[in-house]
Amino acid sequence: MNEIQTQKLPLKGMRALVTGGAQGIGAGICIELASAGAAVAVVDCQVNKARYLVNKIVERGGRAIAVSADIASEEGCRQAVRTTIDDLGGLDILVNCAAPNRNKAMLGKLTDVDWEIHQQIVLNAIVVLADAASDYLAVSGNGAIVNISSVTSSSIGVGQCSWPYHVSKAGLDHLTRWLAVSFGGRSVRVNAIAPGLVDRDTGPKLSDKLEHRTVIKEVVPLGRAGNAQDIGEAVVFLCSKQSSYITGQVLTIDGGLGLNEVFSASLKTLKSSG
Repeated sequence: MNEIQTQKLPLKGMRALVTGGAQGIGAGICIELASAGAAVAVVDCQVNKARYLVNKIVERGGRAIAVSADIASEEGCRQAVRTTIDDLGGLDILVNCAAPNRNKAMLGKLTDVDWEIHQQIVLNAIVVLADAASDYLAVSGNGAIVNISSVTSSSIGVGQCSWPYHVSKAGLDHLTRWLAVSFGGRSVRVNAIAPGLVDRDTGPKLSDKLEHRTVIKEVVPLGRAGNAQDIGEAVVFLCSKQSSYITGQVLTIDGGLGLNEVFSASLKTLKSSG
């Protein structure tokens, strides 16, 4: 993140709450929101990681707070909103990025063991958070909610995600549309972002492996995996006045991955690796 400037900040003076903000895509979103001038509440049950990110943002001239909350419960959701409003003086932006850890034991299975936690965090929590935040979001006249979905909401990756992950993200897309219609009369816009292949900022990256890089090069028109900054910058756009007439949309950010016909892309990859 560049040093935060004092001019031309599209979100200057706005207050944002980001769930799942302590790491990964959520952290990238927090950094970009702060870079755009927003004060950010980093909401996460991993409070030490949230505090580390807050310190990083503050050191670079931004404003941020860490909020420890378990949004799997209704009270946890409402407490996160209350704390954010008390500490930041209001709320203009709600970004729902939190998601359960992917349970690899559930890949390819039809048991519903994994469903409850996905339903709680990916769907129920967003309804409660939106309800708790709606009055405050409406005050600004430019309130925005951005939900982080996935390309697996409309395509299937059996070896990558469980069916609860797929179904909850598909439900999230439609929930986004429902909220957009419900809140539109209050000047609160609701959109979603569906990331494709995204490299982590820390730890093992998707593109670290040669075979992954080969596939990415062949099937992603832009020739690379995405990163948290790519997603964060799109969130800033959807929260800014530049998108003031956009609501109820699911913005796919996949480098063009979804444009390729699967059979042709697979043949191209096989030829390249052979």
